Amino acid sequence: MGPEMKISERLLYRLVRLFYRTEVAHSPEMKQALQDIESFDAYRGAEIARILEACDRYDIPIAGRRVLDFGCNDGAISPKYLQRGALSVVGVDVDEEAIGRAQANRRDDGLSFVKSNVDGVPLEDESIDTIVSYDVFEHVSEPKAILSELRRILAPSGQILIGTWSWRHPFAPHLWAVMPVPWAHMFFSERTILRVCRRVYHSPWYVPNMHDFDANGERLADKYTNDMISTDYLNKYLIVDFEATFESVGFDCQTHCVPFGSKYARWTGFLLRAPWVREFLSGYVWFVLSKPKADKGLNGNGDAVASGNALR
Repeated sequence: MGPEMKISERLLYRLVRLFYRTEVAHSPEMKQALQDIESFDAYRGAEIARILEACDRYDIPIAGRRVLDFGCNDGAISPKYLQRGALSVVGVDVDEEAIGRAQANRRDDGLSFVKSNVDGVPLEDESIDTIVSYDVFEHVSEPKAILSELRRILAPSGQILIGTWSWRHPFAPHLWAVMPVPWAHMFFSERTILRVCRRVYHSPWYVPNMHDFDANGERLADKYTNDMISTDYLNKYLIVDFEATFESVGFDCQTHCVPFGSKYARWTGFLLRAPWVREFLSGYVWFVLSKPKADKGLNGNGDAVASGNALR
């Protein structure tokens, strides 16, 4: 397991032991969902209620629209848009294996799945009316390039709904199972965090989940061996970073910060009006994007530029 733990590592390890007994990071439902892929698919599919509630609240149309499920994984959510009345649904994801499972297991009429790239979406210009991306954009390694692509394929009257987190969310590093300490990445280095995660993974009291096993069902011998959380996995964007990128690509953006769901934290909702505070206290963030009425083109760098008509 490596050298003796440093003082900071010992402190964080003790905090993990303390929080591990609670439901601060993982609800019982989430713990159950992580037992196997079938349970996770069921859990993920049930999240459609949260997404459709946001669509209704922020006037994002689904019925009669050509819908793109951006970051669909193996398509657990995608068919739900058809049930809501979508004209057609395309699911895209960079994970080739996940797209393969989606194509094999979900064959509804009007539903298709396509593998995308980290900087490209293989769809025709203006071929999509509504784009929904849920729990994905914090993982997009090339946000500007992808947003330029989404702008390209979006119809002039189309809209995008993005649900994601700020990097200052208490559990932004996505290490819930082994690091249930809120805001740990704000107080400890990534190297310290990952060293402690590795120690936790090998502790006798740690309960493994489906991500801890290989395709043959064998427990992975080791994990969390890096010194940093890769930006290929998490882009570490703040809310303000997302907003600046949306603007640079030429989208009009509305930001909706949602308070934590816990009864102990709901009172923090009024604090989300403060730009600095919202980065830490937003339980979730919904972005609504649309092309401006006086649409702009993009230059060679993917930045928005005013069109000739807009200058007149």
